[in-house]
Amino acid sequence: MPIECEIRDGSLVWIKNPITGVISYVVDVRGKSFAFTLGGRESADPDTPHLSAEAIRRSTESCPFCAGNEGLAPRELFRMTADEIPEWNGAKTADGATWVVRVINNLFPRIPAELTGNRNESYIVVEDPRHFIDAPRSQADLMFTGALGGGHFLHLMQADARVMRLALDNPDVCSVVIRKNQGRESGASQPHLHQQIIGSPEPFPAVLAEARAERESPHLWHEIVALMERLGLVIDRADSVVSYASPMGGFPRSYEVVMPNYRGLLSDLRPDQMRQFANAIHRILMILGPLPLDYEIHQGEGIPLHAHLNARLYPYSNVAGTLNLPSTLLESAGAIRNALGRHSE
Repeated sequence: MPIECEIRDGSLVWIKNPITGVISYVVDVRGKSFAFTLGGRESADPDTPHLSAEAIRRSTESCPFCAGNEGLAPRELFRMTADEIPEWNGAKTADGATWVVRVINNLFPRIPAELTGNRNESYIVVEDPRHFIDAPRSQADLMFTGALGGGHFLHLMQADARVMRLALDNPDVCSVVIRKNQGRESGASQPHLHQQIIGSPEPFPAVLAEARAERESPHLWHEIVALMERLGLVIDRADSVVSYASPMGGFPRSYEVVMPNYRGLLSDLRPDQMRQFANAIHRILMILGPLPLDYEIHQGEGIPLHAHLNARLYPYSNVAGTLNLPSTLLESAGAIRNALGRHSE
């Protein structure tokens, strides 16, 4: 079944999400004025003094994800050290830290343990021991995932796979989702960069909807990728992974990373496939930088492994089942492609 959309004079006018049914209309917002300045990291003013050591101490002394505060968090399940992640670039900032990535159970399970054999299958993966970026000037200068090196992010994905195997060892878990929130605007409750992994006794509704759409249209993701190429929205393509700016996401600035021919789990990827998938996600995160954002990795029977990424700096626009997209979506994809080209030089 072809994807329902209208392309006029080579430009996308509207498109219907084949999974949710939401229609996205392209709107030119370049001449619109906005009375609010939304989120994001404050710009560094050279005349503004850096945060003092005392201010940093006050900000981090009660953070359960900071190095030195391990006793404030639930029992550690495992960690990765700088010896295991030689690409880690934070030795000068986090001296004394004995770990780089740390995994614990979520103190507040997303799914009651009673539903998963009385085991808490909600996990937190702390991505880095640093709370702030190097030489922070304000409380807004928090560490962000895009600042991690590519090798570091790959190890982070490998830690996710290890947690997945741990969760799926539980016979009461049949589905696992990986979710990341960055910034207060995305709903993150902790400023220290981290992600969540959730094991569920039932497939997640969004994954079920995707599987149903794939059954009804067996080549759905290939059709989506082909359309994104036609519209010039593809950002990057590797042997088995493609990323693109999505006009069908939940927010005006949404991106997807898809392995169209792979129907397995993240935890079953070959090392070369894992590297390609992690690299594609990291490249988008690197360009989005400290913006409020979220991403979710979906996997399961009947769907290709894929990640949905949303920049949350932009307002939620789904009204009465429609989503207004900025007419600059194509420019956004091109800007990311250009930025990635500069990073690869």
